[in-house]
Amino acid sequence: MRGIALACIALALAACTPAPPAATPAPAAAPAAPAPAAATEAATEAATEARDAAAQLVAVGDLRIGAAFGKAPGDATFVAAGMREAMEGDCEYYDRGSLPEGMSMMVIADHIVRFDVDGEGDPGVRVDTRPAGAPVVPFGLWVGMDVAEAKKRLPAGVVVSPHAYVSPNGDYLTWTDAQADLALRLETLDGVVTSIYWGRPDAVELIEGCA
Repeated sequence: MRGIALACIALALAACTPAPPAATPAPAAAPAAPAPAAATEAATEAATEARDAAAQLVAVGDLRIGAAFGKAPGDATFVAAGMREAMEGDCEYYDRGSLPEGMSMMVIADHIVRFDVDGEGDPGVRVDTRPAGAPVVPFGLWVGMDVAEAKKRLPAGVVVSPHAYVSPNGDYLTWTDAQADLALRLETLDGVVTSIYWGRPDAVELIEGCA
């Protein structure tokens, strides 16, 4: 009987003991704040501009920077400038073929590395609008345009350096797309663009072309 009584007392005490509190669920993590719309749009616009810039610099028609040149059937229609023989090197300039009138291209080690556009007549002559017959150049540039106008059309990050021969009256304006491994350079004289060339950065840095 005593055992039964003790068991009843134990059950009574257990009934009086309060139940432990239920676990409180952890607060839900606050949702990440969305990026400001202006910042997102700016990043998208910058990426689009970079892609557009690379697309403008990498090719002229079916001629692409880095492509092999000299063995395709159509390559025979281009006219060599004779630099390879004159300089006894591995660099040559070509025009005609499928290139627009007024444009030439540099080929080193049988690969296209650069496109060039030079003005006709005396350098430094100002031309307010792109001549109708002038070749199409990246970023809507043309030889003879005002340097201030050219700078407005170029992407951010242009480096200005003294011209090797006509400084302080002239400069080089060089823009490089490091990701695409492409570059464009303008030569200027007295505030006017005198020549434009673009392609592989090391080829753009050659100040006398194949010479």
